Amino acid sequence: MRHLVLTAIALFTFSINTMAEKGFDVQKEITINVSAAELWEMVGPGFVDVYKWSSNVDHAEGAGNSDFDGAVCHERFCDVNVKGFSKISEELTYYSIPEMKLAYAVKEGMPGFVTKAVNQWTVVPIDDHSCKLVMKAEFRSKGLMGAMMNGMMEKKMKTTLETVLNDAKVYAETGEVSEAKRERMAELDKKKKKEAA
Repeated sequence: MRHLVLTAIALFTFSINTMAEKGFDVQKEITINVSAAELWEMVGPGFVDVYKWSSNVDHAEGAGNSDFDGAVCHERFCDVNVKGFSKISEELTYYSIPEMKLAYAVKEGMPGFVTKAVNQWTVVPIDDHSCKLVMKAEFRSKGLMGAMMNGMMEKKMKTTLETVLNDAKVYAETGEVSEAKRERMAELDKKKKKEAA
């Protein structure tokens, strides 16, 4: 009997530990018809200005001096337009001008079961007038809630990355915001006027 109890405890502990390691990686990319240097200027030095073109970010501010050469800040604080979230803070974890690559980790604003939420952006040259923007998100969670929510979070992350990539393409190629961003800006303006009335 004691052996059975110990086995059950061991299996339970193993299942909890296994659940703690659950997660997913999502990678999406899009071809953008501008030079790699031009796109990098928008997403690298323009890291904090993401709110100007992304329909998922209503406002962003940078803070702190980065250890990475050329990076505009150490942290970015965002008001986001993503269901289930409102404000998040992100820490720049990688920034390379020669590679045209940056990465950031969400430090605050995620549910308690999330242990890691990292996004990496890379600009990949194709020719003098086109390039790819590649986004790779890494997500890890713990416990029963994490195991239950992973599928939904992965689906949401895929949609979010596709939206951001499309927003980036429209803005980089035309200098105008996407239809999704226009709709979001109109929604915020309407809300602001209603609150002021």
